[in-house]
Amino acid sequence: MTVETTPEEALPPAGPAGGELSMSTGRGRAAIAGFSIAHFSHHVTNSLLSPLLPLIRDTFALTYTEQGIAVSAFSLSVGIANAPMGVLADRIGSRAVLAGGLVLLGISSIALSLAGQYWHLLVLLAAMGIISGSYHAPAVALISRAFPERGRGAVMGLHTTGGHMSFFAAPLVAGAVATAAGTWRAPYLLFAIAPILSGVMLWQLAPRAHARGASRGRLAAIREVFDVFRRVGRVVTASIVFQIGFAAFMAFLAIYLVDARGVHPAVAAAMYALPQLAGVVGAPVGGWLSDRLGRRAVIATGLGALGPAIWLFTVTPTELVVIPLFVIGVAGAVRMTVTEVLVAESAPVERRATVLGTYYLLAAEVGGLAAPGLGVLATAVGIAAAFNAVALALTALSAFVILMAVARKL
Repeated sequence: MTVETTPEEALPPAGPAGGELSMSTGRGRAAIAGFSIAHFSHHVTNSLLSPLLPLIRDTFALTYTEQGIAVSAFSLSVGIANAPMGVLADRIGSRAVLAGGLVLLGISSIALSLAGQYWHLLVLLAAMGIISGSYHAPAVALISRAFPERGRGAVMGLHTTGGHMSFFAAPLVAGAVATAAGTWRAPYLLFAIAPILSGVMLWQLAPRAHARGASRGRLAAIREVFDVFRRVGRVVTASIVFQIGFAAFMAFLAIYLVDARGVHPAVAAAMYALPQLAGVVGAPVGGWLSDRLGRRAVIATGLGALGPAIWLFTVTPTELVVIPLFVIGVAGAVRMTVTEVLVAESAPVERRATVLGTYYLLAAEVGGLAAPGLGVLATAVGIAAAFNAVALALTALSAFVILMAVARKL
């Protein structure tokens, strides 16, 4: 396999680790800190839909089904965009895709704050989703190339904490801003500056490493994607299947708290953020454990805990739901972080963004399809009964995953 390096994106000078970064050096710590800030900024605006959904619902008088469609407009477009964005990053370099995507994301947030009708909302959410697809695959590919395998899980976990901190802080602040301003539009408008500034910063600071394989046609890329699936397909499939119920649960969490538990919308937005705060713990701990115990074992542990935690949430009194919500956040972050590392490590270095984009496409698509499904179910039987059904299904799936792991079939 021939590997070329473009002049513009030349690899850093080879050192003791062949040009790789290390968390034991100031340069390595600065690089991962920069990526964590970029990850935080990426989610500052595109994390607001679900926590602000009760207010958006009231503005446009939406049914549960229409709310689910709104969630899907964003989620499905993210999924569709991930694979082509990954291919683009492998062709022209991750740095350009990442920086440009962050700037465009801020612009799309400003536009979304001006939506006047429901169809405007759907179109702008779809546009934001397409732009959002420009971050994860290029970023994870670039990080996995820049840091050595030993300790890579911990590094990826630290990067993931940036996203979880954003999912925690942005809804928390957005709920307060929206309440003070009397509109959900204010957070989308005010927070747009973060991804724009971060895009400019990342263009200046991101590693310019870009390993590009000799062109062998689309069939070669497809074969390499299938090779990765053959090696890690079972455990990754289990993780993606869990994403179906988990994505629907998170999409309607604030609505459930308001409609079924009688929680104030601003408080519901803050409670929606709690699992993301827990992810700040789960992501680095999960990555660190996977460096020592193996990726598959840690993924199975996260999946095994996630279903029972969601079931406990549905039966726990409202004043105590923070406990299962925290466990849900830890287990979800472990699943997501370590699955990303496993997929990245299983792909050829010059195809990592493409393979990761395919993985994110599948994960986002099934999650996007789940939201309107839960919306239809909630319309038919009520939001509380719909959540109970999701919780029982995921608990059964957790038990199945544990049995598969014990039998060494994952």
